[in-house]
Amino acid sequence: MTQALFERLKAELPRRVKLELGPEALNQLEAPLKLVLVPGQDTFTAPDGRAISSEALAQEPPPEPKPKPPYTRLAGYTLHIWGKDYATVEGILSDCVAALRRICGSALELFPSGWDEDETGQAAALPADKRRYQLRFRVFLEVGAAEPGVYVRLERALLDQTEVLP
Repeated sequence: MTQALFERLKAELPRRVKLELGPEALNQLEAPLKLVLVPGQDTFTAPDGRAISSEALAQEPPPEPKPKPPYTRLAGYTLHIWGKDYATVEGILSDCVAALRRICGSALELFPSGWDEDETGQAAALPADKRRYQLRFRVFLEVGAAEPGVYVRLERALLDQTEVLP
């Protein structure tokens, strides 16, 4: 899923943008405009109508219609954006948000984001060319066994357990 998101984002953004994947790329600031996609914390919830399948994210048509799986993965990410100045970063930020919306549709949820901050919440005292914007978001994904009747079986199992308990 993360690799598919990375590949789609890379294809959607202008070619002048250097996009890398993973936290190991955070310490390598050799480009005047660079983006690094870093996976973050995930949560799992009951099915959510906004969730998309991994096939849809990768733009692969599903082989056949299938029932919704029993869980939704809320996959967290931070997209780190560096540029030579504020205008450059803010320009590509708009492109990034638009690209994520095209890729994920309603399965995208943006979180409070901003420029690097220190522990007091103030902008970090970094040189202008080393400042970065951190765009935080999550994607709702379908996960779990997608089988007909899975909800009924899960519900029955839960009911059976509660009947045994005093």
